[in-house]
Amino acid sequence: MEVIDRSVAKAIHHCLAKNYGIKGRLRRLSGENLNFLLTTKDEAKFVIKVVDEHMPVEVVKMETELLEHAKSAGFSLNLPYIHKNYKEKIETGIKIRTNDLYRLRVIGYIRGIELDKLSDISIKLLKNTGKSLAAFDRAIEGFNHPVAHRNHRWNLAEAGQHVDKTSLVENEIHRDNVAWAFDLWKEVKPLLGSLPHQVIHGDGNPENLLAEGDRIVGLVDFGDCCYAPRICELAICLAYLMMDRDDPMEAAGAVIDGYCSLIDLTEQELGVLFALVCGRLAVTVCMASARQQEDPENPTWFTSLAPALELLAKLRAIGVSQA
Repeated sequence: MEVIDRSVAKAIHHCLAKNYGIKGRLRRLSGENLNFLLTTKDEAKFVIKVVDEHMPVEVVKMETELLEHAKSAGFSLNLPYIHKNYKEKIETGIKIRTNDLYRLRVIGYIRGIELDKLSDISIKLLKNTGKSLAAFDRAIEGFNHPVAHRNHRWNLAEAGQHVDKTSLVENEIHRDNVAWAFDLWKEVKPLLGSLPHQVIHGDGNPENLLAEGDRIVGLVDFGDCCYAPRICELAICLAYLMMDRDDPMEAAGAVIDGYCSLIDLTEQELGVLFALVCGRLAVTVCMASARQQEDPENPTWFTSLAPALELLAKLRAIGVSQA
């Protein structure tokens, strides 16, 4: 369990008590952002998200509208609910560390187990994961928002913005694999504009997918939502769910089957899928390598580095054998 800086914890506790009337125990959640789980004395749970003041308020408003759209469209899985403060605002200003300005949100806790906490993800659960993402994409198909078109560092359609970070990757073999993956992405980049586009979740990684048994019951963290080629949704999810598998292609097949049970992908979309998966892995490796150099004492920032490198090597071997 990651230790929370005392000054950060004190500021959050003060903000919650003053603006929401909530008190409890804080636990830092994994990931690059300042996310916490707060458990009250009567065991009620809330997710506390703290974001930099420079993050546009419009992004949060877009997330809120997106969730409302999905629910009104009949999306059946559990989605986050934002609790407003005493002033009926969805965010509250907070000063932490050296009086830096941040904004805090209180979000209802969704029960379920994150996929990354499972010792084994069954083929049935993988298929249901693909189906659940497709159900979400169908529900928000008609949604649009100006903020969804922002320049976003995790937009897979713009993965080329990270090519210059390849030099940060340790080990020549790993750097060569990342460069190969970016080359694949560059080959399909001209094709992306003609593919079906829509707003997507954009971060279907195991930390954001909640399960009970072989079912997906919840979807969280909508900070990377953006307008992109629809196939990017599937590619991003595959990049993570193929990690740490003895047979990554079998895992990919199950997720794809589930997604395609609700959405008919075009031949053109399927044709760029492999390259997009490799492109996402290259971005993941570059971003994790940069974070590792920035803050080597914070392992939650680069937990995906080693499995991403391993999968990239496997996919390159597959790609070369099929060439």
